[in-house]
Amino acid sequence: MRGNKYNVIIIGSGLAAFATAARLCELGIRGVAIYAKSYGATPYVAAINFVLPENKYGDTPERYFEDMMRAGYEINNERLVKEMTANTLRGYELLRRWDIEFAKEKDGSIKLRHLSGHTNPRSLCCTTELIGAQIIRKMVKKLDNNGVEFHFGCECVKVLTENGRVYGITVKEDDGSLYNVYSPTIVAAWGGAGNLFGKSTYPPDVKGNTLAIAWEAGAKLVDIEFLEYEPMVVISPKGAVGEPCPTAMLGEGAYLLNSEGERFMLKVRPQGEAGSPKTLINREIWKQVENGKGSPHGGVFVDLRHISPEVLKTYPWFYNRLMENGVDPNRELIEVGPMAHSFSGGIYVNEDYESTIEGFYAVGEACGGVHGACRCAGNAASQATLSGLLCAESIAKKNNETALREFPVDYSEDRSIFEKYVPQVRELAVNVLGIYRKGMDLERALGILTELSDKNEVKKDTETHQIVVSILLMVRAALLRKESRGTHMRIDYPDMKEEFAKEIII
Repeated sequence: MRGNKYNVIIIGSGLAAFATAARLCELGIRGVAIYAKSYGATPYVAAINFVLPENKYGDTPERYFEDMMRAGYEINNERLVKEMTANTLRGYELLRRWDIEFAKEKDGSIKLRHLSGHTNPRSLCCTTELIGAQIIRKMVKKLDNNGVEFHFGCECVKVLTENGRVYGITVKEDDGSLYNVYSPTIVAAWGGAGNLFGKSTYPPDVKGNTLAIAWEAGAKLVDIEFLEYEPMVVISPKGAVGEPCPTAMLGEGAYLLNSEGERFMLKVRPQGEAGSPKTLINREIWKQVENGKGSPHGGVFVDLRHISPEVLKTYPWFYNRLMENGVDPNRELIEVGPMAHSFSGGIYVNEDYESTIEGFYAVGEACGGVHGACRCAGNAASQATLSGLLCAESIAKKNNETALREFPVDYSEDRSIFEKYVPQVRELAVNVLGIYRKGMDLERALGILTELSDKNEVKKDTETHQIVVSILLMVRAALLRKESRGTHMRIDYPDMKEEFAKEIII
């Protein structure tokens, strides 16, 4: 711990945190510190969506806005979406100023891939490595050179607030030491909630207990019923399980087959798989499994055999992992299926990305409202970049100089309580917060979780209590959302429209 007072503290060290810090540096803001366990999901970022003026597809920010609203089932915060899509070029320029390079075509134009949910190809990438690996390698070094303090091996366990404003955070280091650090401006860039569940594509440092941390600090939460499932995650062979097959592969000509060799997506989308919304792909895969036409491990097959090896090798992280596990995608079908992947909800923010707590901001997957019920593929990185940029500009304009005050460290730890309760509440979350949900199951889970959250024994381990409360909040939101939207499928109210809610704020 090099200091305990800063102008800005950013919680998390992924792309959203880096974009925020980078723009703060450009605007002359000093005294910026980043606290994080690790890099979150950024090392696995494969694509970033931007609308560039020189694109050959006639793409526009307005079309991007329409795609996002449609993918989000029209419940997105329109102002946030419009602001994000209107500034897409500025996000691209920010990353270029920080030395991030994108793949190009032979004619020198930026290479654009077509991901699910997008009308046009607008996804930028790197064909020699995951773009996220480059972002970490280059931006950490450059931010460090610009005076940003990095504190790794740390997690935020509490946001310190009083009377509607923020003062700092409580930090827990890997060695168990606890202390407070203070700032009038705190930025949550801590990712989503996938690890509240069973198998997921989430890295282990994105715990999900942060929902409770924000809520207990007094922040409002929005759209937290919308856990998203990546539709084409490898489910066999064992060594490659959890590796997402990029939906950009559908744009390269890949297609999905059931156990009878049928291209089942054509029945619901005659124009083909390319650009299909993730919610539609998820739904149709589950239908195949339910109708006895699934693959041996409970998914379907993606056929890449007709795609040239040269094209497949431009997705080296995916291609190499398959080959290393004895699977040649040019010779055999790949088993894929839905897996918990991302989160559309989070902290409720205004157009400045400030929460309902003064001085407490949220960017990237930590904030809600941008995606509505579902996101377009590749939009996690776009949101991270653009929310970080816009948030930093809001912070610089506000120039917060609130006098700080100190708080006692308040944190309890008993690992036996964690081991006793966390596995059972995670299993409960898996059972009731999957793609298909029933009101009766959600009500039962809400009762169990409410009782646990009030239990003195559970409160003796802060992390356990936070996990219980985080799942409880998601269950409560899912129960309130009676109509089906995105990957929230209420099978007891499948076609209910009269109960439609624009947004559910907890």
